[in-house]
Amino acid sequence: MHIARQSAYVAPRALRSWSLSCQALPSIAAALDVGALLTASVEAHFFYRYYATSNFAWPDGAVGIGLMSAVLFVLLARIVGLYRLEALLTPVHHLARVMSVLAGSLLAVIFILFLLKIATDYSRGAMIVFAALALVTAPASRVIVAAASRYGIRQGVIRGRRVVTLGDVIELERLGASDFLQFEIEEIARFGLDGASSNGGLSEKDRARIAQAIEASRQLHAVEFALIMPWSRDRELLEVCNLLRVSPLPVRLHADHKIRNVLRQRRDRGFARHFSVTIQRGPLSARERALKRALDMAIAVAGLVVLAPLLLVTSLVIKLDSPGPVIFRQRRCGFDNREFVIFKFRTMTALEDGGSIVQAKPGDERVTRVGRMLRRTSIDELPQLFNVVRGDMSLVGPRPHAIAHDEEYKARINNYALRHHVKPGVTGAAQVMGLRGETRRLAQMEQRVERDLWYINNWSLTLDLKIMAMTCVALLRLDAY
Repeated sequence: MHIARQSAYVAPRALRSWSLSCQALPSIAAALDVGALLTASVEAHFFYRYYATSNFAWPDGAVGIGLMSAVLFVLLARIVGLYRLEALLTPVHHLARVMSVLAGSLLAVIFILFLLKIATDYSRGAMIVFAALALVTAPASRVIVAAASRYGIRQGVIRGRRVVTLGDVIELERLGASDFLQFEIEEIARFGLDGASSNGGLSEKDRARIAQAIEASRQLHAVEFALIMPWSRDRELLEVCNLLRVSPLPVRLHADHKIRNVLRQRRDRGFARHFSVTIQRGPLSARERALKRALDMAIAVAGLVVLAPLLLVTSLVIKLDSPGPVIFRQRRCGFDNREFVIFKFRTMTALEDGGSIVQAKPGDERVTRVGRMLRRTSIDELPQLFNVVRGDMSLVGPRPHAIAHDEEYKARINNYALRHHVKPGVTGAAQVMGLRGETRRLAQMEQRVERDLWYINNWSLTLDLKIMAMTCVALLRLDAY
């Protein structure tokens, strides 16, 4: 497939059965530093005791001194940036700071022992041997981590966050795979922008490329957008950020060539040349998504078990009442604008799922006799618990609309697409606040969108539970149709 130079596509490497995120390397390096210093302490005290007394007895206090030194070293090293990926992959450039931090940690331990008046309990000779071993093992540990990390990177075992890169063609061409990894990212697709149009903003061609980048992020399951452009082009940056708002993925603006050169010259001051700024965060963090998913699964599975008899009886009644399938399926727009098929009990004679869909309204002749009762009690929505279990939906979130309605409202309502930054819900903030049912006027849908965006911006587990409780109360009013 031929791709234009300005919009080069980078195919993702084949995924291994398992891989390690480069974000885990600092924790692994810290654990190895602790192990190296602890081992050095025990060996120093053990062998010094044998040399001084010919006694192989276990040296008292060796583990405590080793752990104290290791904890202080890790804390100080983290403060001065020695666990940044760049420092871990290039240990030689940071050797002087490693030795300084280690010396400071050892002196701090000696000072603590002096303050506690227990310094005489430990052999000075053993402490000197420990210091000598530590000054060898700590740097050696970092060299081993760097060598193993580079090998893992070459083999594809260590990977960065999967990102789609966007930005100036020249800036992108200056960056290689190693640079991206020091950004802690892995480039899976690249879309270069030509530059400003005659009016100083983005050209139509660049706008089209940004739309392609958003679509590629969905197809390739990217987790982030990496924006690499000269920071002086503020108008273009603003337009790019506005266009990327339709995607729920975070957007990070990385240092351009000039900024990286400045930071490279200040490496001795602890500055990281691979610097980035978050200009759009995801609506929910990984921890928040995990908590929300756990709540969804717990309640949805329990609900399906408890309501199984009602589901079976309802299916039988629908089948006896009118011809047609028991379950109504319709394409809806979900998280990140991905299509999914929603499940509902069939309540109408029509099974619309095309480019034109008529909303149900009071007294609608298409609604069956059983369907009218199911809609009034909202029992027709219960099969959506299967959508929740499948991961298409959440228990609480913006209600999903038919594809035809989604396209219509995207064009007419600002920020409508932001509803897709979270999974759609069986119920939502708009529904419990009286904004459910037919939307005859555009203002009604605008109010619904406003409440949905408020929910996304203020999400919490407590809010989800509150909306579920309010939904149960709202169902008692039987005002659906």
